[in-house]
Amino acid sequence: MKLSFIRRLNWMLTGVVSVLMLVSLAVQTNHVNTLFRPLIEPELARKAEVVGSYVVAQIDRAVALGFELDKLVGVDELLSDALAANPDVKYLALEIGGRLYAFSGTEEARSGSRLTVADAAPEGEAPQFLDTVLPLEGDGEARLHVGVDSGYVRSAMNEVVFDLGSVLIVAILLNIEILLLVVGSSVAAPLRRVTAVMKQAADGHLGVRVALRNRDEVGELSRAVDWALDSVQHKADMTASEQAMTKIGMMQRVVELRFAIFIFSLAEELTRTFLSVYIKQLFEPVPGLSMEMVIGAPIALFMLLWAVSQPIAGSVSERRGRRAVFLGGALLSFVGLVGSGLATDLIQLIVARCLTAIGYASVFIAAQGFVIDATDPKQRAQAIAMYAGGILSAGVCGPAIGGVIAGQVGFRTTFLISAGLALLAAFMAWQVLPRVRAAQAKSSRGLRLADAVLCLRNPRFVGLAVFSAVPAKLGLTALLFFLLPLALDDQGVSQSWIGRVLLLYWLLMIVVSPMAAKLSDRSGQRIGFLVAGGLVAAGAAWVLSMPGSLGTALAGVALLGVAHAMLGAPQLAMLADVCVKERAALGETTVIGMFRLIERLGSVVAPFLAGLFLAHYGYAGALKGIGAVLAACVAVQLLLSALFRPRPPADFPQRTPA
Repeated sequence: MKLSFIRRLNWMLTGVVSVLMLVSLAVQTNHVNTLFRPLIEPELARKAEVVGSYVVAQIDRAVALGFELDKLVGVDELLSDALAANPDVKYLALEIGGRLYAFSGTEEARSGSRLTVADAAPEGEAPQFLDTVLPLEGDGEARLHVGVDSGYVRSAMNEVVFDLGSVLIVAILLNIEILLLVVGSSVAAPLRRVTAVMKQAADGHLGVRVALRNRDEVGELSRAVDWALDSVQHKADMTASEQAMTKIGMMQRVVELRFAIFIFSLAEELTRTFLSVYIKQLFEPVPGLSMEMVIGAPIALFMLLWAVSQPIAGSVSERRGRRAVFLGGALLSFVGLVGSGLATDLIQLIVARCLTAIGYASVFIAAQGFVIDATDPKQRAQAIAMYAGGILSAGVCGPAIGGVIAGQVGFRTTFLISAGLALLAAFMAWQVLPRVRAAQAKSSRGLRLADAVLCLRNPRFVGLAVFSAVPAKLGLTALLFFLLPLALDDQGVSQSWIGRVLLLYWLLMIVVSPMAAKLSDRSGQRIGFLVAGGLVAAGAAWVLSMPGSLGTALAGVALLGVAHAMLGAPQLAMLADVCVKERAALGETTVIGMFRLIERLGSVVAPFLAGLFLAHYGYAGALKGIGAVLAACVAVQLLLSALFRPRPPADFPQRTPA
């Protein structure tokens, strides 16, 4: 049954809500200056009064002791110290009889021995500075001027607008996830259930029932089907019918599981923008290791345990059930995220991150296993794409909203919010996942060392996995998750802006990936896409190393997003072409599992390699070094492709060995 109407309904509702949100943002942007400027300017004036009152009190105290005001020594130093402690104040000036006696701050605020703030601004333009005047006691001619840049108000307004824009993007994606859950569980899944029951009945399994309690048209339809089946129940094959009902019920839960995966993935993605900065705050010297290497350790250990734990968790989930492993992993992640937020030193943080990594590996492998259990081979690709879509949506939402939250409430509170999301996902999975494990899970096995040896004997597999997939993960972790947040934080960029910069990567992945996949399939030039993507990723690293702040960061992240969008689909498509014998010997699932395991080594190596470059060459040198490594990997991949001819694709029987 093709639910084209359901898809159209989802897109229509999403479009309507998105348009309403865009209109709301446009209205708020248009009126934000009018609404918030009257609130911000008095606050700035009060801040100026507080700073000025401190300086005035110091000067008045000296005058009260008998010193003459125009002969005081150290006034310039007093103003400079006060200015250094308050970076949002642009100048402090002591004026006596209309002439400047002492001044500290930007030279734009004065001209010789007089302040230029007294000059009228051009018609239609706001003054450059908001000047607050405080008189000194005992001398009516002495006044202290405290100046705040009026551009601060504009930048504050822009910050509000950008925050609203980030929240809008997150809200639209969250709206899509909620619509998929609501429409899928209340309309699409019941209709699929009715269709599956009718197909089973047509095959002779007359003991199946729709058994829906919906009080709508779909519920009426299901009760009519059940009534018709009741009338011929005596002909049913009850054993086969019970198995069919179990399968139908599991298929309905896949849609509901996607939202739980989205919420769970969001918990980790909230911390992406500030994790390396947070680790730096907890840094403690380790003999023989540089600060940069120590900062990379928690990230590398997280990635390593994530990669190693997945095969183990997959094996446990087949013996103990998907539900138990999912819930256990979610609870481990909850404990790890709480521990990360409460950590007082680096050792505590590393232990907490290790628990989180094991939990995440368990959750994702259990969810993926359930999707495979609950679907037929014909439906499996679509179901896995739906499952992966929840992870990708969380990747878009997390950095943007996480940066805003961290900027408002701090890093530790954001970790605790993430822990709450992990617990919420566990509750949702507790309701969705069945208590029993699927019977078909018995037939699968984990990865073995012999599998790796067989795959690595194929030089074209080595070129694809080691010199294309590994560098892609290395670039993502080293550039986007490690070096860039640290570099932007050192430049004084806010967490909100760091989140927006990372958001651009995921947005481009969503937009460009489908187009790259279609072009790759149409042209058949997989290696061309891999080479181009690798070179663009190397170029992105060099762009990020250029002087500048947000402009170069946005350009570099955009290039990295395009590069990785070009790599994703062609890598998997080429894997099927270069591993014909391996697929026939091991099965497609095992070959893909080996490919993914090797791929994650890039995420493990990345923090240490980036930290090593950073310790010796600084941020610019480290970014260029990562770019050079990515370019070298492209060269090796090209060399292997040239030396070893492609094996002609063949349709070997694909199996999953017992």
